[in-house]
Amino acid sequence: PDIGMTLWNLGNAYVKAKNVVKATKLFRECLSVREKRLHATHPDVIAVLQGLSSILFDQELYAESFQLNRRLHNILKALRPLSEDMATVCHSMGMCCLEIGQLDAAEEAFTESVRIESAL
Repeated sequence: PDIGMTLWNLGNAYVKAKNVVKATKLFRECLSVREKRLHATHPDVIAVLQGLSSILFDQELYAESFQLNRRLHNILKALRPLSEDMATVCHSMGMCCLEIGQLDAAEEAFTESVRIESAL
């Protein structure tokens, strides 16, 4: 059985049920399983990082969400630097920076997002 997918699906069920604490725990477990079995650039690892980052942001855990977005940024920069996913990650990083009061970093992230979107 695919334990990572099971954890992912269960986490999404808890997101729909509005139990973000349980969903976060399951997404963290899923990420751990995925990272042990797959390469860091595998689409499943990227998807879990995106989902976990989003749920952390929703819980106002902005610094942790930023760190996951930074990891995503580094992965996507190597894989597909001019992509919709990269623009979204840059925007998410900017939002995290705004929430923690890092305005210069937020401006930098938003500028990169706009540059990417303009190039698409």
